[in-house]
Amino acid sequence: MPDHNQTAPGELEVVRRFINTWSIPNDTREESDVLPELVRTSQLWRKEFPHRVRSKSDALGKLRRLRADLRGACHEEGASEEALNEWFSSAALSVKARWMDGATKLTIESSEASFVGYIVAAVANAIASGEWARLKTCPDCQWAFYDHTRNGSKRWCGMTKGSADGRACGTIAKVTAYRARERAREAIKAGVV
Repeated sequence: MPDHNQTAPGELEVVRRFINTWSIPNDTREESDVLPELVRTSQLWRKEFPHRVRSKSDALGKLRRLRADLRGACHEEGASEEALNEWFSSAALSVKARWMDGATKLTIESSEASFVGYIVAAVANAIASGEWARLKTCPDCQWAFYDHTRNGSKRWCGMTKGSADGRACGTIAKVTAYRARERAREAIKAGVV
């Protein structure tokens, strides 16, 4: 899968890549769900998620539900708290003290050895660190990206061609809004409105 230069830090990148196993259709792209093929083919899974094994409990339906809930949580601020809390409860999370970067830090881990447990723990750690707020989905193509801007205000996956499978979602949105404003001005000038 393309990375669009929007990679997230640390384990949150695995979450971003997981969310992006499904490309939502739009006017230039058909729906693309690679998750079933990843689940069927262990070699493809290892290529996409190296060092992240799936357990028998990581069924396709469960993975799809988690992916949909995470995409919703990235897209709608605060709207998916209930869904996230259900995943946190089901993943048997625990807090551990770890020596990292010269200091003792708290990390959240799942006691279940599954991909779902790993992803849910990574999301919990990202929320605790404040990084989760910067994982967003483009309002146009729904591609998950990490907002590296200083003020965290990035809205679209990209502004130039080469972003999100060749889309320039930000530019497309701005051009569409500009054309709508121009049509409205012309309508006012013509006395239609």
